[in-house]
Amino acid sequence: MYGWLAEALEGGAQVVTANRRLATVLAEHYAQLQMSAGKSAWRSPAIRAWPDWLREVGSLAGVSRQLPARLNIHQSRVLWEQCLRQEVSSPLLNIGSVVRQARDAWALLQDYRVPLDDAERLARGRDQGIFARAARRYRAILDRQGWIDDAGLPRLVVDMIRSGDAAIPPRLVLAGFDRQTPAVVLVIDALREQGCQADLLAPHAQATIRSTACFDDPDAEMRAAGAWARHVLSEDPGKKVAIVAMQLEKDAGRAARLVREGLAPGWQQGGRAAQQAVNVSYGQRLANFPAVAAALLVLRWLHEDISSSDLSRLLRSESIGAGEHGARSRMELELRAWPGMQWSPKRALEVLNRDEAIGPNWRRGIEALDRLRHETGENLRPSGWATRFDETLQRVGWPGDSPQDSTEYQLHNRWRELLNELARLDLVIPSMSLREALGRLRILVGETIFQPENRAGLVQLLGPLEAAGMEFDHLWVCGLTNTHWPPPARPAALLSRELQREHSMPDAEPGDTLDYARRVLMRLSSSCSELVCSYALTEGDAEQRPSGLLPAAGPFEDCTVVDPGWYAAEIASSGRPVLTQTDPVPAVAEDESVSGGATTISYQLGDPFAAFAFGRLGIRPIPSIGSGLPPNVRGNIIHRALNALYHDRPSSQEIEGLLSGEFDNKLADIHRYAFAWLESRADPVLRQLLELEKVRLARLLCSVLELDLQRGGFEIGELELPVTLELGRVQLRMRIDRVDRTPGGELSIIDYKTGQRRRFLNADKEPADAQLVAYAMSVTEPVGELAYFNVDSRHVEFNGAGRELSPEIDWDESLGAWRDALRAAMRRFEAGDVRLNGALPAKDSRSFGLLARIRELQHDA
Repeated sequence: MYGWLAEALEGGAQVVTANRRLATVLAEHYAQLQMSAGKSAWRSPAIRAWPDWLREVGSLAGVSRQLPARLNIHQSRVLWEQCLRQEVSSPLLNIGSVVRQARDAWALLQDYRVPLDDAERLARGRDQGIFARAARRYRAILDRQGWIDDAGLPRLVVDMIRSGDAAIPPRLVLAGFDRQTPAVVLVIDALREQGCQADLLAPHAQATIRSTACFDDPDAEMRAAGAWARHVLSEDPGKKVAIVAMQLEKDAGRAARLVREGLAPGWQQGGRAAQQAVNVSYGQRLANFPAVAAALLVLRWLHEDISSSDLSRLLRSESIGAGEHGARSRMELELRAWPGMQWSPKRALEVLNRDEAIGPNWRRGIEALDRLRHETGENLRPSGWATRFDETLQRVGWPGDSPQDSTEYQLHNRWRELLNELARLDLVIPSMSLREALGRLRILVGETIFQPENRAGLVQLLGPLEAAGMEFDHLWVCGLTNTHWPPPARPAALLSRELQREHSMPDAEPGDTLDYARRVLMRLSSSCSELVCSYALTEGDAEQRPSGLLPAAGPFEDCTVVDPGWYAAEIASSGRPVLTQTDPVPAVAEDESVSGGATTISYQLGDPFAAFAFGRLGIRPIPSIGSGLPPNVRGNIIHRALNALYHDRPSSQEIEGLLSGEFDNKLADIHRYAFAWLESRADPVLRQLLELEKVRLARLLCSVLELDLQRGGFEIGELELPVTLELGRVQLRMRIDRVDRTPGGELSIIDYKTGQRRRFLNADKEPADAQLVAYAMSVTEPVGELAYFNVDSRHVEFNGAGRELSPEIDWDESLGAWRDALRAAMRRFEAGDVRLNGALPAKDSRSFGLLARIRELQHDA
């Protein structure tokens, strides 16, 4: 494999590849050859990718020659933005997309040596005319400033070769070039003129085993390719195995998961080694990595307030701060108790970090961020902002204190390289504001594809172009349908078709696309000893046929590999015995604290496992972060307002007086008590919402007063009464919203409900839950009524049962039976009952169903 490489390098040749992946593969192969020969050290091989070789030649000229300054891709982008904005001033313009197309069109003009006058003369339509004029501006700036971009490097290198300013190797080997553009040919010709032997390496092997396979759909095809690779490697682990997938760039992550499904069934539980078994040629956008996303979010906080969801991400991020994950998790839970709003660093410190003992490192970082926020009003050079951004991230502890693996180390270094690239924009941007600097950094991050330098995978998953020049023992090429191969043509949109046809540019004619696809397929078939070509019969709802180019790579035999299917489905249908382990829950200990109050016993009546998780383990469902006032905050406001309304325990006559006009005088104090805790820390939007809530609250309180007046004679005895229900070793601490005394001297226990409408008794005249019954058991005086007071915009009503409210039932007998049922439930809870209620619908068991694994157990039964 690569039999030509060692001879070429040892003969003094330089090897130039069409892409960096091939350059890395060749360098690794050469290193393996040296180690196999018993060497422990050797000279680094002269292997470079084409762009890197051009830059290297351009930077090694003699000191007597004045070279133009080279613009990198990001500096070039800024110039293109400036030139295009002079031609188009529309605020609706997606400048990023236009710049990418303009740079691609400009690179084609340079690669195919097309005069700009021709592009302007043959421009058709407004867009092509705009590009031609912007390109003329762009070239004028390069000429005036003495700059050169990457597209102009071949022309510079040719001039240096011909003038004798470039060091010319005795031999140059070019590998992996499916297309030789006129610019490449020009460089090769110039080298040959100076006596260099320049060779274009052509495929020389031929697959001795060729087979084809078809599958029901693309998922089955990719899984089968993984299973084939597993079979090959099980026979000889040293073989070079690769899978080439058409359209891999659309979703490389999904393709890799499907291949793993066949290569390493159950890879999800196999650890990092199983996950890295497939080496994918496509990286991910840098912005998709959590550490980078956290860094961008911190820097955005320098410029503007962030939402509750964004602050939640920062608190949960392992890339911010040094440890303190427990303290920050508690702060994040506190954040979820607040309405969704915009948070400044100062507001976050005031609201979420009132306890000085919690999260000192996080607090110091946010305090530093708050100070820096007030120091960033001036314009700076890009290098100044790069320094400021780096200092900011250091202050908040980015990238965290966890040990870094190789991928994380490379990721963080790539981020720092991006800051250096931001600093290099000094050449084209004299100064900019913080907002502009952040926007420019987001562009850099969004356009950067990151792929760790790790080729340790058992199988390589490549696109057809990334495999150029590579050699394999076994190769599977999938996706060879008439839809995907030849691929759809993509001619340059900003150059006229006439110009592209005249200069034979890629995809200018259907024949060119077809011929290029044929060459790539033949090159793949000549790069291995065994070749498998496959296609899917359907994709989505569309039927597929094999590519018309497939016969040219033949003749083929039938491949016997089959789709292994999903590993999880195989386990589920195999009837394998499920290993169960008895692990009884101990009874409640003497000094054990049980939390949750009446809710715990309510769970015990319907779902004992939920009662165990809620009351004994202290597990709580995590509330979501939403916009506006969440239900728990609105309920808290109403409870506080009702407590303030009845703070003086008014009689029926006094309630009538409130309705007659005294209520308006009392309303300001009620609002102050109910809203002050929120208003002092609210942002402007939340303050407006609270003003609307005050209007709604006033209507609700009036409705409550009217309903209480209709109830007849009663006295308000207690508000927010703390009580304890004790049975055996179980103690439940609770708080009763309100206790009234009826004319007969009995207690009326009331619980306010501010959300979904609640009924005390169900259709069978049994309590819907245990809350009110638990309250009745916790007091010593006779109870004559138990009721929910529903207080909501949709309904304000009194719903309960009692001696007078429910004449159809025997109140004393019913209350006694309800108490007995509750005592029995508490005894089961005390004994360690963790039964699962499989009859509960999913919506009712969702909170704890994941912990109980109730659905898995039902499937296994």
